[in-house]
This record gives sequence, C-alpha cells and structure tokens, in this order.
Amino acid sequence: MWKLSDLIGDYEAPEDLKQSIDTKSMPISSPASLDWTYRKDPKRLVKVFNFSSETNFNAFVMDVLEHQSETQHHGRMTLQYPKVKIEVWTHSLGDVTEIDTEWAISVNEIYVGYNGQ
Repeated sequence: MWKLSDLIGDYEAPEDLKQSIDTKSMPISSPASLDWTYRKDPKRLVKVFNFSSETNFNAFVMDVLEHQSETQHHGRMTLQYPKVKIEVWTHSLGDVTEIDTEWAISVNEIYVGYNGQ
C-alpha cells in the first residue's frame, strides 16, 4: 500500500528543516525573526507547520488559501495531517523576494491564531 508521503515525494520531516535562512544569497534581506528555511533548486522559503487538532489544521489551510487569493501571491502547500508544508518564491524570478518574506510573515501570523505560539 502506498503512503501519501511516497506519492508526494518531497515531504520533509521538521527535523530536516533546522537550518537557518541564508540571507546573504537572497536578493532582498530577510527579517531576522523569519523562521523559515531557505532552500535551493528552486530558491525558496520552506516551513512545516504542526497542528494538534484537525479543526485547527483545516481552518489554517482555509485561511492561507484566503490570504493567497487576497494577495494574488501563492505558495506551494503540501498537506498531510497533522502537518502543512508551505514553500514560497517568486516563480517569474526563480528566487525569493521581499514579497515572499512579507507573505511568509503573514502566514506565521495566521499560524499563531491556531496554535497559540
């Protein structure tokens, strides 16, 4: 039997995401408080969000989708309860820009509302 992680292929466990953002290689400097991981190929910001309840998981996903619609800036979301992996970058540039870091900060703020960090 196939597991969802086998089909997704690029799902990463949170322990794989403990490296800090390499702001020197970013075209726009990132706020020091941004706790997303900087990845390459393509250059992007990545974060895995964990949830204690399915209700919070679903509500967070819906709020992020609404935020994407409002900002017209979309991240790649991989859903596998109790985790949501989000990757964001400016596709036309193949790089992380100030828009992406602002978007990531907004998603962090949405997450606080559901897991009370």
